[in-house]
Amino acid sequence: MKRPIKGVKIAIMEVRKHAAWYLKGLKRNGKVRKQTNHADEAREELVDILFTYTNELEVAGRAY
Repeated sequence: MKRPIKGVKIAIMEVRKHAAWYLKGLKRNGKVRKQTNHADEAREELVDILFTYTNELEVAGRAY
């Protein structure tokens, strides 16, 4: 098995940074940014947070 170049902690911090950039300007992004910044070292947790947010945006878009 290959050893990862970066540790999980560093990778999670980078994902948080990129998520903040991509969420900038989107509606109701404050809640999801806080959630991503407080996520533990679990990839699945970040994925769940972001998928939940995108689903909320889709539902809200259909309501207009």
